[in-house]
Amino acid sequence: MPVISDRFNTTVDGEEQRGLAAVYELLGDGTYSGIDPFDDSAAAVTAFKDGQFDELVCHNVADILRTQALGRVAERYCGKAEFNVKSLTATRDT
Repeated sequence: MPVISDRFNTTVDGEEQRGLAAVYELLGDGTYSGIDPFDDSAAAVTAFKDGQFDELVCHNVADILRTQALGRVAERYCGKAEFNVKSLTATRDT
């Protein structure tokens, strides 16, 4: 089970903002929100099933950019000791 820890207050008007897009809107600058054609990731699943791959690619790129931007926020405000970095290098040859 993954370890989840809260580093930022994402509560607005008593309601916690969850999900990548909502947290990005709160903590980021909103630059990448216009790229995403969907209101939520559930719509992306439907788009995949319907073969709407252009929109799906835009959604995925927006998610990558939002994740990167939030990572930069975390780097700026959290100490290095707060990060648990894992290598993605293969552990064995295939």
